Amino acid sequence: MKSGTKRVEGLARGLAVLKAVCARPGASLHDLHAATGVPKATLLRSLRTLQDGGFLVRRLADGGYLPVGGIAEPEPAAHWLPLTEAARPALEALAQAIAWPTDLGVRDGTAMVVLESNRRLSSIRVNRQALGARPHMLWSAMGRAYLAFCPAAEREEILGALRASSAAEDRAARNTRRVEKMLAETRAKGYGVRDAGYGVLDLGAAHRVSAIAVPVRVGTRVLACINCVWLAEVLDEAAVVEAHLPALEAAAAAIAGRWVTQK
Repeated sequence: MKSGTKRVEGLARGLAVLKAVCARPGASLHDLHAATGVPKATLLRSLRTLQDGGFLVRRLADGGYLPVGGIAEPEPAAHWLPLTEAARPALEALAQAIAWPTDLGVRDGTAMVVLESNRRLSSIRVNRQALGARPHMLWSAMGRAYLAFCPAAEREEILGALRASSAAEDRAARNTRRVEKMLAETRAKGYGVRDAGYGVLDLGAAHRVSAIAVPVRVGTRVLACINCVWLAEVLDEAAVVEAHLPALEAAAAAIAGRWVTQK
């Protein structure tokens, strides 16, 4: 026997949208429209309602939708959602303070992975598809900053895995003296610098790109790193450091502070 209680169509539609986001964290409006068949105008209203209710958030880098923790199985992006949320205000502020783009990355095994970025907000275009890129620990600004400031035991674990790797890009880890010199220089400067020949975040860029990065530290732990990426033909490292390093360091401190507060 059918119940006499009427179905709430708006609620049913909203739950279907939420289910679609949980099934594909980071999905775009186009993806969700294709998955649900809900008209885009209606879909936008449903997504906004779910955001306002605390069930979803939008990723800064590409506008993709993510379920708030506990709703879905922990995908990588969802697992790090508290960190990306802690970083959002700082990355938005950096987009106002620095014309060049900045990214947020965390360690994933023997590489970094870019979780969030303000490149979409940046007034200067430098390959806006950075999300999910995996900067190398020894060659990227993020990786060098992470290695230089993480605890010694963790650093040795990473370097040991790189030394054991057969990949050509990992062989430099076997040159212990060179690695230690690079890490000492990074600590002395307070930031990592991308190797001049490295450009994983900017494949396809027409011009050579450089970067510096600082660690986001909570106690002795390096929680993440944030970088600043620029066209090397426009500015040199010294000019970027003088103009933008204080803002990067302040952003890193702000992210760490928000992370600790929301834990």
